[in-house]
Amino acid sequence: MAIRDRLTDGAITFTRSELKIVRQLLSNYPAAGLNTVAHLAAAAGVSNPTVVRFANTLGFEGYPEFQKALLSEVQERMSSPLSMLDARRPSLEQENFYQYFLRASIHALESSMQMLPSEDFEAAVDAAADMSARIHCLGGRFSGFLAGLLWSHMKQLRGDTRWINGSQADQVDQLVDLGKRDVLFVYDYRRYQNDTIRFARQAATQGARIVLFTDRWLSPIADFATVTLTAPVDTVSPYDTMVPAIAQTEALIAALTARLATQSRGRIEKMEELRRGYAITEDALNPNVDDGR
Repeated sequence: MAIRDRLTDGAITFTRSELKIVRQLLSNYPAAGLNTVAHLAAAAGVSNPTVVRFANTLGFEGYPEFQKALLSEVQERMSSPLSMLDARRPSLEQENFYQYFLRASIHALESSMQMLPSEDFEAAVDAAADMSARIHCLGGRFSGFLAGLLWSHMKQLRGDTRWINGSQADQVDQLVDLGKRDVLFVYDYRRYQNDTIRFARQAATQGARIVLFTDRWLSPIADFATVTLTAPVDTVSPYDTMVPAIAQTEALIAALTARLATQSRGRIEKMEELRRGYAITEDALNPNVDDGR
């Protein structure tokens, strides 16, 4: 099994310190593992012995054996058809740009599958499913819609869920109630937004848990986040892609829906009843339309 697969398939249980190494490796794979023990330890914020123990956890006798295996993967990739495909991207004259862009998006999605340790995703689901906690969703100028998407679904599955938006003054006011009972799901991608970082830092200072969605270069929020979910943002456009981030968000929603299936059913039924009473959607005006139930 490839090293990256071992890092993400969930078969190995890593310690909190080892998970820092996992995130560092996945954020810049395989280059992050081809440097010295000291360099990887410093980048991940752990000790040198922790890196050596991490190599043992993966099944290697030491760090040199780990690097040897990593180099073998690099050499295999350099001679693979996939590497040739990456190096020979079609020009706009050769292919419809729509198809070209979608292929780049598919590549980003495939990369996102290999960047996220399963433990981190499960920890995010655990935080969302904690019915004793209050949930808050926050994003930046471009990523705010992701926070809204998460909130729109999560409020159907559980109570005590809020979307932090509006003016900066309105957002700051919401900090007054945040504490140890609260979980903040926050989206922050390069170029990283100062007011989002400040809000998350203050929330963490007041005891709130932080679940961060960010890119492989890591928002400063990662320094104090409880859970960090990374996704690629590179694409063929000068604007970063949010496709992998949307996929991560929808994966979280799907996992939470499955986790809270029993608890959420009554809530969703009541919500649908209220919507029909207010004729929120077109099907409420035509009771003969089969609603699928």
